[in-house]
Amino acid sequence: MMAKNNINHDTLECIKAMRAQEDTSSSCYNYLQSSACNNEDIDEACRKSMVVWCQQLQKALKLSPQTVWITISFFDRYLSSSKGKSQEALENQYKFQLAAITSFYIAVKIYEPVELDVATLAKLCKGYYEESKILSMETDILFALEWRVSCPTPMDYVMRLLELLPAEINSEGLLKDSQKHVEHTSNDFYFTFCKPSVVGASCLASSLAGADVLSSSERQAFWLQIARITNMIDVMEAQNRLLEGKTICQPVSVSNITKKPSNFISKVATFSRLKTASALVLADFSLDLILLANSCFGMIIN
Repeated sequence: MMAKNNINHDTLECIKAMRAQEDTSSSCYNYLQSSACNNEDIDEACRKSMVVWCQQLQKALKLSPQTVWITISFFDRYLSSSKGKSQEALENQYKFQLAAITSFYIAVKIYEPVELDVATLAKLCKGYYEESKILSMETDILFALEWRVSCPTPMDYVMRLLELLPAEINSEGLLKDSQKHVEHTSNDFYFTFCKPSVVGASCLASSLAGADVLSSSERQAFWLQIARITNMIDVMEAQNRLLEGKTICQPVSVSNITKKPSNFISKVATFSRLKTASALVLADFSLDLILLANSCFGMIIN
């Protein structure tokens, strides 16, 4: 019991440090509804096509799925920054796609043990983007993010939260299922506005709901831990999104591109809707890369 308590204490301290690091990253807002985004071709479908392209390339290159989440985090934060050429990317589909592709390049460069050089990336894009433009966009993104490229991912939280569950729980199955949920969140623009801790906690909670491996008292203990770690309301809303495909309250949008305070996108639920969400949550708980790029990228640029 003492050893278990020590593990829990160390895990909670680690999560606390991750939360502190998470809060240093810039927040995102609904840049698709900002005044800068006046191109009707740039919408959620356009963003999703870039996520799918990154996911296909990640699988072909046998990279970590977390790299895609990091890519989209860079991409969304850049377009929310109002810095550098980010506003141009919201006005021009070519530059919008270039920003997503370059975000993938940066994520691989920083977090993967393999090297994806810019020449190879240009070939994977069928030469549609010149190497010099990718490198120029890389610099612009890094400066816009103020070089804040180190941040915990949702799966980092999932792995830590699993350490707080009873030892007899099959963590491997929950880990794989949670990863599938995280992959889904990259495609859903709603989760752009959620902190990684919220995404990770909601993905694990959804996996636990499907597995039904916790007793009533164990579920209560788990949610108490979640409440100490991150925003409970946000986690319940995000889990509701994952389980039912809808939100309790929509993400806040803005009509201009001025910088907002860090809590600008915080979501507020009415008491009656929160009560409904609470009831739901507590009741249940080597491939030819060029050919692949041609098929995937052709879908994007056509």
